[in-house]
Amino acid sequence: MKDERGQAVVLVVFAIIGLAAVIGLALDGGRLYQMRREVQNAADAMAMAGTRVLASDGCTAGSNLETLVCEAIVEYGTQNGVTHDGVTGHIEAWYVNKDATRLSNACVGLGVPNGTTGVEVTAQITETTTFMRVVGQENIAPAGNATAMFGPVVQSGGGILPIGFPVQRVDSIIGSGNMEFTLFEGNGSVCRRDGVDCPSDPPSNSQRGWLNFNYIYNTAFLGQGLPLERTIAKNFSNDDLKGWAETGSPHPLFAGTRGGLPPYYPDGDYIAGDPGTRDVTRRIVCDTHMDQIVYLPLFDYVYVRSDMQSTFSGQEPSLGWVNSNYYHIVGFLAASIDSCAGGGSNGTINGTFQYAVVGEGQINPGEGIGSGAACTPTLKGVTLWK
Repeated sequence: MKDERGQAVVLVVFAIIGLAAVIGLALDGGRLYQMRREVQNAADAMAMAGTRVLASDGCTAGSNLETLVCEAIVEYGTQNGVTHDGVTGHIEAWYVNKDATRLSNACVGLGVPNGTTGVEVTAQITETTTFMRVVGQENIAPAGNATAMFGPVVQSGGGILPIGFPVQRVDSIIGSGNMEFTLFEGNGSVCRRDGVDCPSDPPSNSQRGWLNFNYIYNTAFLGQGLPLERTIAKNFSNDDLKGWAETGSPHPLFAGTRGGLPPYYPDGDYIAGDPGTRDVTRRIVCDTHMDQIVYLPLFDYVYVRSDMQSTFSGQEPSLGWVNSNYYHIVGFLAASIDSCAGGGSNGTINGTFQYAVVGEGQINPGEGIGSGAACTPTLKGVTLWK
C-alpha cells in the first residue's frame, strides 16, 4: 500500500507539472503573441522614423545625418516599448539601397554610405516567463524586422485637393528655409508669407491652378476604362469643384518625370484646369481643412492644347482635346492650412509646406543619397517596403 501511495504521489507531481506546462503555454503563449505584434509595430515605426530623417535632412544635415537617424530610431523604439539596453530590449539597424540590400550597419559611426535609400531595423524585447519556468523556459524574446524606403512619390490615392502648385515655386520657398506660403486668389501666384521672393508677374509655371478631375489624361491608361482612364468629361461644374475641394480627388493620381520646355515628358498625368477666381471654392478649402494637413499635386509646367496635340500625336482621347491649360503632375506635397483672409479676387490661403509626403502613395527609391553622392533637396515620400 505504501508503494502504491508513493506511486500516486509521483503521478500527481507529474500531473501538476504537466498542468502547469499547459497553463504556462496558454498564458505565456498569449503574451508571446501580443509581444510579437508589439515588437513588429515598433520595428515598423523605427524604420519609418529613420528613413523620414534621410528623406527630409539627407541633403542638408551633413556629418550630423547619422546622429539624427539614430536618435529618431531610438526615440521611436522607446515610444513603442523597445529600450536599447541590451537586457530588456535590443535594436539593430542597417542602411539599405534601392534593392533593399544592406550597405552597412547604422549607428556605428561609419556615416551614411552612397546609394542609401532606406533603413532596415530589427528589434527584440525580452521578458521573463511565469508558469513556463517549470519546464525550463525562463524568457521569451520575440523579434520584429522592417524596412522603409524613401524616394519621389509616383502615385497617390484619392483625397488630393484640386489645387495645383508649381514645383519651381515650392523649390524656391523651401530652399529659402521659410516654409510659410500665401496663395493669392486673383492671379493664382504662390509667394512666401513674408512677401519676399514673390514675382509680380508670375510666368505660367508659377501660377496655381484649379484642377479638373473630370479630365485627367495619361497615355499609359488609354482604352483601359475607369478608374485609370479618367477623361470622362471635358468640363467641371462649380459643384464638382466644390466637392473636390471638400473631399479631394476621387481617382488615384500619377506623377511623371520632371522636365523642361521643350522637350516634353510624355509620362504621368496631365490634368486640365484654369487659374481663375473661384472664391466659394477657396472658402470651402479654408472651412473644411483649417489647421489640417492637406495633399496637393505639384506640376512643372502648364501646356496648352497645341502642345498636347504635338506631343501625343495619334493618341487623342476619345473625348478629344480640351481647349484649356494642361498641368503636368510631377509630384505631391503635404501642407497645413493655417489661415485664410480677404474675399473675391483678394482672397488668400495661407499655409506651411512640409518636406515629405510621409506614408502616402507609391515611391521610386532612385539612386539614393550618401556622403559622396550628388544630392538635390526635393520632396520625397516614405513608405514601408517589407
